[in-house]
Amino acid sequence: MNIAVYCSSSDKIAECYRQVACGLGRLIGEKGHTLIYGGNACGLMGDVSSACAQAGGRVIGVNLEKWKDSDLPNSDNSETLYFKNLSERKNFMASKADLFVVLPGGLGTLDEAADIMARHQIGELKAQVWFLNTMGYYDALKVLFDHFLAEHCMTMESQRAFCFINTIDDLPI
Repeated sequence: MNIAVYCSSSDKIAECYRQVACGLGRLIGEKGHTLIYGGNACGLMGDVSSACAQAGGRVIGVNLEKWKDSDLPNSDNSETLYFKNLSERKNFMASKADLFVVLPGGLGTLDEAADIMARHQIGELKAQVWFLNTMGYYDALKVLFDHFLAEHCMTMESQRAFCFINTIDDLPI
C-alpha cells in the first residue's frame, strides 16, 4: 500500500508530535508499505521518513525543483522526485497514494489535505484522508467542518472523505 503523509517541516514542533510521526513511520515500514511524503529531512517530514526507512519501508520523497540543491532533501529516501510546482507535486501524490494521513502541520499541510478531500468529493478519488488528531491538534478543524455541515456547505457524503483519529492504532493499515 502507498501511504501519503502530509505534515509539518518545522523543526520547532512539539516533541509529542515528533514521537507520533516516528511511530507512524515505523508502522508503515514494519507493515511493508511505501511512504510518499514531501521529501524533506526537517520537522515531522524527516521524523516519519527516517523511521519508515529504518523499519525497512520504501520512502518516496516528492519535493520541489527549487530545493533540489539544498540540504532539505532527505538522504533516507529510497527515491526523491522533483516537480516544478506544488500543483504537480500534489497531483503525483494523489495519483499514487492509496491512503492519506495528516499529521500536525500548517497551511501547506492543510492545503494538501483539502485538495484530496475535494477530489474525493467530486469522485476523482476513493481514498479517505485520516487526520491524526494528536493532543487535539485538529479539534478546531473538526468544529469548522461541523459548521460547514450545519450551514449546508458540506454534505454528509462529503464528510465521508475524512476521518479524525487519536492514535495510529486507528489507521486502516
